[in-house]
Order: sequence, then structure tokens, then C-alpha cells
Amino acid sequence: MNTPKPPGPLAGLEQAAHLHSLAERIHHAADDLPASESTHSLASISEEIEDQVRVIAGLFTSLASKAAFHSRAVNRHPGAADALARHKIALMTRAADPLGWALAKLGEAVAQIGHLQQISATPQTPERAKAIGTARAALDNRLASAHAHLSTAASNLHRDADRLIGSAAGTRRAPAPPSAARNRPPTALPIPPTASRPLR
Repeated sequence: MNTPKPPGPLAGLEQAAHLHSLAERIHHAADDLPASESTHSLASISEEIEDQVRVIAGLFTSLASKAAFHSRAVNRHPGAADALARHKIALMTRAADPLGWALAKLGEAVAQIGHLQQISATPQTPERAKAIGTARAALDNRLASAHAHLSTAASNLHRDADRLIGSAAGTRRAPAPPSAARNRPPTALPIPPTASRPLR
């Protein structure tokens, strides 16, 4: 019985590139959320939230689809998936939890927008002004929380990808058996750049 060969360093780099790509998409979704304490109109904020809910929901669906596809492949072909592929799926799907929380917070933000629209239609009174301030603060809180969840997911994926790159580099630099090629200079390991984005 042939023992499957362990994945090489290039496989690790490929998996890391996938994680980095997903992390960047999540970072962009966070950056494109309306800023808390924004002076934009409720209509503008609503449209921005609508756009990002669609993006984040798409990311969430993609993660769920990858997990389901991997599970079906394992059931149909036991032992076919290598440990690296399983590890990559585990790391990717771990981002589903903060993505789900981000969507939940954006749902609460939409509810606050509806509440603000209702309050704004009432006669101007000191009580109305106070209610608007309270509802607007709650909206800002929900937006900031959604941004934090997305940033956490992206940062974790970047960190996990860097670890995969480090593991691939270690594999490549492992001592090789004596051969004629041993005296040749080592080939440089390509390492994708890690994007560093400021958290708001």
C-alpha cells in the first residue's frame, strides 16, 4: 500500500495565498462600512449598509459552500484529502463566526435606522431630540461592532496565513540528503506580502 506523500512547501504557500485573499476581501468589507459618528444622511448610510450586507453575506455563503464541498468530498473519497487541505478549511471556516456576528450587528443597525426614521417624523420637542441622540448612538455602536468583528476575522486569517508560510519555509529549509545539488545556493522562497491595514 502506497503511503501518500506529504504536501510540499508550494502547497502551503498556495493555501496561505487563499487565506490572504479572503482576509483582504473581509478587510475591504470592513473599510467600506459607513463610519460610526458619520454625518451622512440615513438614506446614504442605509445604502452603504445594504451594499456591505450583500458582500459579507456572499463571503459567508462562500465559506459555508467550501465547508460543505469538502465534507462531501471526504465522505465520497475517504482519505483523499490531505492534512493541509483539512487545516485550510478549518482556518477558513473559523472566520464564519465573526462574519455571522458582523451580519447580526448590521441587522441591528438597520433596525436602528428604521427607529430613527420613525422618531424623525414626530414633532420637534426636547424629548424627540434626546431620543434621536440615543438612537443615533446605538446605530454608531452597531456599526463599530460590525467593523470590529470583520477586522478580527481578517486579522486572524492574515496571521494564520503567515504561519502557513512559515511552516512552508521551514519545510523547504529542512536538511536535505547528500547530493550533488547540496552545494548549489538555495532557491529563494516567494512570500506574498502581508497587508497591514489600520483598524478603525
